[in-house]
Formats: sequence, C-alpha cells, structure tokens
Amino acid sequence: MPELWIPYGGVETLITLQAENLGAVAETEAEGGAADVERAVELVKGSSQVFVCDYVPATLELLRAVATAIVEAQSVKMFASAPKRIEAMVPELKGKITTLPPPVPTAEGEDPVYAPALAERGPKLFVGSARPDPMFGILDARAQACLNWVARSHAIAAKAEKGMEPEPFRKTMASEVMEGLAEKIPESKFLSVVPRGGKLRTVLEDAPFDAIKNTFVKSQMPQSRGLVVGVGGRGYDDTLSSALRGIWSVIDGVKKTGSILFIAECSEGAGSTALEMLVTGRISGEGGRTRERYVDGLEEVFYLNKLKDEYDVLLLSGLPETYARSKLGFTTSKGAGEAVGRMLNKVGRTGKLNVVPRASECLVESG
Repeated sequence: MPELWIPYGGVETLITLQAENLGAVAETEAEGGAADVERAVELVKGSSQVFVCDYVPATLELLRAVATAIVEAQSVKMFASAPKRIEAMVPELKGKITTLPPPVPTAEGEDPVYAPALAERGPKLFVGSARPDPMFGILDARAQACLNWVARSHAIAAKAEKGMEPEPFRKTMASEVMEGLAEKIPESKFLSVVPRGGKLRTVLEDAPFDAIKNTFVKSQMPQSRGLVVGVGGRGYDDTLSSALRGIWSVIDGVKKTGSILFIAECSEGAGSTALEMLVTGRISGEGGRTRERYVDGLEEVFYLNKLKDEYDVLLLSGLPETYARSKLGFTTSKGAGEAVGRMLNKVGRTGKLNVVPRASECLVESG
C-alpha cells in the first residue's frame, strides 16, 4: 500500500492509498550532489548589507552555508522581516540580524517608498527562495525584496495587470514592475534559491526570469478526477494567502470540476490584508479588486473564488472551522485518513488520485 508524506507546516502528514487508487506523483527530490555555494560566500564577504527575504528551508540552508563568512565579516549588516525565525533555525546568526519592517508611506501619493536601509551606500545582497506565483509568474529574490521593503510595490504591480487570472511561470506585467523597482536599489545583487525536495539545490545570481523558470521541475501527468496537493510546508503554507498562491502551478493535474485535497497548515491564519478583511466580514466573498481602492492581496479573493467555483475543494488545515467553513466557504476535514476516504468517495473506489507533495517546486502539465 503506497504511503506518501506531504509537508504540513514543520512536519509531514501521511497519505495512504491503495495501489489502484494512486495516479501520477510529481517528484521533486534532487539527484546528485549539493549546490555550489562558493559564489554566495564570495558575495557575502564583499557585501556591506545582507537582506534575507524569506525563511523557507532552502534559504535557511544557504544561510547556514554562509554563516561563518557573515560572522567573520564583522562589518556586514544583516536585515530581515522576521529575525527570530531565522535565528531559531540558524543559531550561528543569533544577534547578528536586525529587524527591518516595511516602510510606512504617507497618506498622499501613489509612488513606491523604499526602506531607508535600501538607499545606504555599499554593496547589498538579497537572498531568497524562488517559487511560482499566480501574479508575478515567479516570486524570486527581487520581487520578494520589493514586497518586503518597498511600500506600495504590491499595489503598483497589481494595477499593472489587466486581469486577475492566475499565471504561474509566465512573465507578467506585475513581474516587470517588480524588476523595475528592484533595479532602483543601488549596488544590489540578488540570489534566488531554487529548492528540490525542500532542500537547497541551485543558487542563481541576478538571473533573468526564464533562467529561474527553467531550473524548476516540470512534471507531466494525465489529468485525473482527484488531486492531492501540498504547497511545501513551512515557509509556504504558514498562511492561507501563501498556500492559495502556491497551488496554481499544479492545477493541470486535475480535471475541471474534479476534486482537490488541499493540504496547508495555515498556522498563522489568513495572511494577506484582503483575506483578513474577508474572514472578519469587512469585504464580501464576491469582492473584486478595484483600481482605486486596492488592498494587498485582493487578487487572492479572486483566486479563492476561482478555486471553489471550478473544483470541489476539501481543505485539510489548522484554520478554525468558523473561518474555513463559514467565512471562506471550504469543505474541511479533521484528518488525513478521513480526507482520503472522502476523496475516494467523490472519485469512485477505482478512481485515481494524482499527488503533488510540493507544489512550490514544480510545474505540472497535463499529458
């Protein structure tokens, strides 16, 4: 009996299927040796500031590899949005990282506002893991840096888009906006990590969109009536916002109107401003983005509605039932065993379930 482990927050949840019910599995585990991090070490030694854009496992693995260089280069300043999380996983950097919150824009104007640290003199290195994204195509170190430390960047990028249809792995107007904003950060370099199996695999320096895209795994699978999908665990499914953005690169693995078991811990709740407003009743489920009154993440209300409208979604998460069912409109399950049983009831006892353990690491194409 096949057993599949799906990342769920900082742990994994077990999915057990009969052999006749197991369809295709999108494998992202890396083969071969470890990534070459020598160039990253050189860049750290030559930088006056290092900005950590996220705290996903592959980024943390790279930080462990360059930690000695950071500690030895006492003049290097480190910044992150959530230093405590990084220090907990990379104790060598304890006390070395300064909290850099997003800048607070004035009420007037619509121009981007950069955090003052980004304007300081000296070479700057931005480090983060790349992932597929329905608005930005790929969320790399450039885009993540702007979302973290350039106020209004999300709104400016959203307004550049003509529609809200999810477009993972496609170069969008929003991604071009982020590239333009990142180019204005003086003396900057960007390291984008592409993970495999949750681990550091490839480190790309100032890489263009297509170079990053071509590093991801492509998995072909025949469309099935059911899909079991996890987005990648800690760093990817901490919030519903992050999880919702992570599912679209693998949606071709299931037929339209098919059933999806969506596995995402969501330990930190909704995530984006728009989803928080949705679960607290400040906007309706039918609320769409308006050019004049955009709030960060408003496109995610569209993604949520599209997912529920086009598929039969069963959510396995840590969200309170009041939010998940009543406010967000999900059907929920209390455990993996119950969820798989309900999925098989939907697709039939001889039906096949395709499985994607780490949607954040691959592109699924039907075929």
